[in-house]
Amino acid sequence: MNKQGNWNRREFIVKPILWAGAASVLAKTDLLGASPALETSASPILQRTLGKTGLSLPVVSMGVMNADVPGLLRRAYELGIRHFDTAAGYQNGRNEEMVGQVIKEMGVRDQVVISTKQPSPRRLQNAAEAKMRFVKGVEGSLKRLQMDYVDILYHHSVDSVEDAQAEGPLEALQSLKKDGKTRFIGLSTHKTVDVLSEAIRLGLFDVGLVTLNYTMAHDAGILSTIEKAAKSGMGMVAMKTQAGGTVRPDAKLPKELPAASQTALLKWALNHEFVTTAIPGFSTYEHLEQDFSVARNLAYTREEELFLADKTFADQAEFCQQCGECISGCPRQVDIPVLMRSHMYAVQYRNLGMAREMLASAAPGRGLEACGACESCLATCRNTVQIGRKIAQLKAQPVSLFSGLV
Repeated sequence: MNKQGNWNRREFIVKPILWAGAASVLAKTDLLGASPALETSASPILQRTLGKTGLSLPVVSMGVMNADVPGLLRRAYELGIRHFDTAAGYQNGRNEEMVGQVIKEMGVRDQVVISTKQPSPRRLQNAAEAKMRFVKGVEGSLKRLQMDYVDILYHHSVDSVEDAQAEGPLEALQSLKKDGKTRFIGLSTHKTVDVLSEAIRLGLFDVGLVTLNYTMAHDAGILSTIEKAAKSGMGMVAMKTQAGGTVRPDAKLPKELPAASQTALLKWALNHEFVTTAIPGFSTYEHLEQDFSVARNLAYTREEELFLADKTFADQAEFCQQCGECISGCPRQVDIPVLMRSHMYAVQYRNLGMAREMLASAAPGRGLEACGACESCLATCRNTVQIGRKIAQLKAQPVSLFSGLV
């Protein structure tokens, strides 16, 4: 069976189950399968301009990373989503293949904004070789997407100032833009303050993809840095807006957050006007409808106000902000931020492929294999993350998570 056949089979099996949860919304549809209740609203979809790119986007876009049902993209487009975000590594390239196939079948390439991401080769000292590998990687992405160009090309997972300055990827990005393989260039980062500050100084990037969610409400440094980047002309796209997804493995929070909590979190991020759009990573029809419901009105409902007024969520969410301060407390100097992101992918997103890729990015001797000799975890978080418990949960994941890892 070919890849398209696999997608169609997956959609046939999964769609009836997923749509059951949203039956009240989807019970009556027009010829396109769209919901009149949502699409005939008198309120227009809120649009913002993506910095100096001039692109006008709905405030809610789609992060496709966890999606593997083609119909979900079609439905997203029908509702009004026009920006779809993927990456070379998502589902080992199958994610890009799915995005490209759906956009081609719908014939809407000129009506959507497609972004993809390319990581730089790790621990590669030669700038010329790094540039060559980066360009080759992007060419692979374009082939999988069945496109001549993407609208936004990100240097993926730039998590240090040194990565932001790396000559190979910088030269590759500018060359690819000049050659028309991408309209705009950007970077994605989980280390917002340091990396985004360097991106502002360099003045080369059109777009920044950054983590922003309610657990950061107290962090003036992060908020002011993102705002400064927006004022410099960079278009700001927000990720991780719901602080790690809907699934919560810990007893302190419901196993799945209520809809009002999810929409409140998304609205909180988007109520910062320096953010152009968010890319929530929904993977079901129900969550798509839920997330896009905020796109016409960012005012909080009473239930959403009550949720945000209860400050316990920020503590209970245990969202790792990737500051790295915990590493100093670890006698083996384990790369704890990498492990915490791996935990999010494996346990909360249920995406073992992304978790495996994240674990593999740790430097030799500083990954999960270095964790285990201590009777109890000595590393502590400046916020609320229970590091030892999350590492134990990560180790308890299926053996397939660790396949191919040293």
